Amino acid sequence: MQSQHHFTLRVPVSDKADTASFSIGIPMPQGQVFVHQPLQCKRNDNQPVNCVFTPLAWWPDHSIKWVFTQGHTSTSNINDCQFYIEPLQAPAVTVTHEHIASDVTETATTLHTSNWLCHFNTNTLLDGHFELSGYRYGFSASNALKGIFSHANSQLIDWHVEQRYYDQHDGPPAFINLKLCYAITPTQGNVAPVELKVLFEFEPPTGTVKVTSTIVNTNPADHEGGTWDLGEMRSVLIEQLSLSITQDNAPASIQTEPAGDILPVSQHAELWQRASGGEHWDSPNHVNHARTLSISDSSTLFSCDNVPTDTPTRPVPTARLMYDDVQLAITPHRFWQNFPTALGVTPGKVTWSLFKPEPNFPVELQPGEQKTHSITLRIESTSRSTDAMASISSVWIGECNVIPRLSDRLLKDPLQSIIDAGIEGPGSFFAKREAIDEYGWRHFGDLYADHETAGYNGDTLFPSHYNNQYDPLLGFLKQWLISGDQRWRELADDLARHVIDIDIYHTNLDKPEYNQGLFWHTDHYLPAETATHRTYSKHHTGNAYQDHAGGGGPGGQHCYTAGLQLYYFLTGCQAAKQAVLGLTGWISTVYEGDDTLFGLLLSYKNRYRIDLKDISSGAYPLDRGTANYMMALLDSYEITNDPHYIQRVAYIIRQTIAPQDDISATRDLANVENCWFYTVFLQAVCRYLDIQLHIGKNHDYHYAVACLLHYADWMAVNEYPYLEKPDILEYPNQTWSAQDLRKVAVLSIAATYADASRAASYRAKAAEIKQYVVHAITHSDEKHYTRILALLMQNYGIDTIESDTQPNPVDVSVVLSTSIQRDQGWPGYVAHVVKKLSVTREWQQLQKRIPALRRKLQ
Repeated sequence: MQSQHHFTLRVPVSDKADTASFSIGIPMPQGQVFVHQPLQCKRNDNQPVNCVFTPLAWWPDHSIKWVFTQGHTSTSNINDCQFYIEPLQAPAVTVTHEHIASDVTETATTLHTSNWLCHFNTNTLLDGHFELSGYRYGFSASNALKGIFSHANSQLIDWHVEQRYYDQHDGPPAFINLKLCYAITPTQGNVAPVELKVLFEFEPPTGTVKVTSTIVNTNPADHEGGTWDLGEMRSVLIEQLSLSITQDNAPASIQTEPAGDILPVSQHAELWQRASGGEHWDSPNHVNHARTLSISDSSTLFSCDNVPTDTPTRPVPTARLMYDDVQLAITPHRFWQNFPTALGVTPGKVTWSLFKPEPNFPVELQPGEQKTHSITLRIESTSRSTDAMASISSVWIGECNVIPRLSDRLLKDPLQSIIDAGIEGPGSFFAKREAIDEYGWRHFGDLYADHETAGYNGDTLFPSHYNNQYDPLLGFLKQWLISGDQRWRELADDLARHVIDIDIYHTNLDKPEYNQGLFWHTDHYLPAETATHRTYSKHHTGNAYQDHAGGGGPGGQHCYTAGLQLYYFLTGCQAAKQAVLGLTGWISTVYEGDDTLFGLLLSYKNRYRIDLKDISSGAYPLDRGTANYMMALLDSYEITNDPHYIQRVAYIIRQTIAPQDDISATRDLANVENCWFYTVFLQAVCRYLDIQLHIGKNHDYHYAVACLLHYADWMAVNEYPYLEKPDILEYPNQTWSAQDLRKVAVLSIAATYADASRAASYRAKAAEIKQYVVHAITHSDEKHYTRILALLMQNYGIDTIESDTQPNPVDVSVVLSTSIQRDQGWPGYVAHVVKKLSVTREWQQLQKRIPALRRKLQ
């Protein structure tokens, strides 16, 4: 067994389960493991581990880069064990897997193996039963919708089953995923359906089922006047949406806390979570379209057999159905945090209300919005299972080099103590949730944009939503990986779910440059009002920030995919993967157009906009939007291994900067307010070089290095901490100091490609700026702000990691002596669009772009 372990598992000491289930994405070094090699998971006390291995990403040589590991093992001594993944040393054996059989009729489908069965009807909404561990349980759904969806038809439009097997084991699958997708279509015409997607994740060996439901409003918003408020005509108004689990005549019970009393239910029990129970439960966060609070009382209601009973303010409930000394435990995830929810229990039936709002205050699911809930069903008898929390060895992460410059050495960086305040003390992200009650089904998981309260002197709360600006999701995951502190993982789990559900615009029926995009954060220095997480509200004043209050749809300057990509690799979350690929498609459209004549004309009209590609010259802006575009392409490349993505990045670099640029004369980088984000672009170039190095040092690689060194030369002479010249800044605050870390990062990385003399000058300038940043932020009253912490987590420590790296100069002489051939843009774009011309598609896209036309046609 090799010396360096890969991961550890932990279960609560109080948990008396016999078996632990676990799942974690594990990185592998390039060239070590290939897909045809069988793997095994071992623990250092030699107890058995049964595992399923699913490759998630590959190195350029087609060896496995990330492998998703799911399995089960004994809980005996589990907290003291180390786990390893390695190729099977013994010769591979022939195994016989039992595949899933199916019986399909016009009205129902039955899937089964020797230890599992699932039957579902195809003409009703989520109706069927499953058999597991020899016991049968029914499932069903019900809903009550208002508005245009009050009269709607439900239909199963798709289903998919996937099985996974223990490596080197005969027999039935160890994991079975069944996804059902329903369309709820209103009888009123020209309104897109609501989709209800339900994923059942069965684990037959442990008798566990995880159920995840996602309801999606696929309609576009009108966003008339550039505002995005509640009260849209195509919103889904939900009075009730529930999932029931049944077992005929089974005695039932309920428990409001893991260590609380188990209360038998002879008639009916209900636990109704109406609010967060926090000090600021009546926050303006929770207003409806009429700016009226949708919560009348902070208390959680609980009654059992018609007898009011004391209940915790923030319950963590479990309901049970008992049969023949075997019980089915039903536990919702993040129950109170996602209010309004409820758990109802009667003999033979448990009903989990995903949404249960107060009367006359329905939940409003905005156009393009979705919400995901999940619950675990676990069959318990004389033996039982539990979920273990996995942590990857930080040493192993460093050895694999899957995340360049990620090391536990970062924990010694002078800025680490400020970052640690994100999980400790009154300025932590957990404390900030309480400050504006960032709870409830729409808000939970997002971060409070407290920096936007600067200068606010009012007496009321000031809700402002962050929407993952500067990718704190990536920061949380990196902090978890280097520290092992599960509080960072908790923040990451909650934020990832929120970003995927709420911050992404889940429609294909709006403008192409909006569809599937990421919404901006709340407008600067204004409360969210009734725009929720969608930037601009009709209640906003018109001169709060740079005299604008309209537009508000997704924009390329706000696109962050790296955290979602890493989350996919660590968790296997398919929704995160699809979010990355969807955001990449969206931002590609923002910069490249939608291949229609109307889109071509729009691009030509916008050719002088400094934040968009100039279609007449083919040049991209040297800014963070282009950087975000490149990062999205690189993230998609690492997920798919499709070389087209990374080739597009090389093209963008050539069309944006050159090693012969006259920086002082043409780039105007001294104009900080308009040009500060050139460093974001250079960071994307550094990321490209990290990835391309694994592929090979081609001409594109040398061109990018030459550009990086050229700009680093300018930086070493001309750059300075921004706040040394506060008079040229509109808002001189410590965010500028946090942004200075980008310079430190670029210079520190550029030094690794330079000769010794240039490297020394880069590092000297980086050290000078870093010293300023550390002093400025450490002594600042703003250091707890969300935006500053997000920037620190994303950008700090590169100099710490690279401090003892010996420069390895790259010869770029060939590039410097070659004339630059750039795409001239306009003629090629015209030819491309004409070649793909379709009258039908032109008309469809035109309707999407002009909401007034779309409304007239309905």
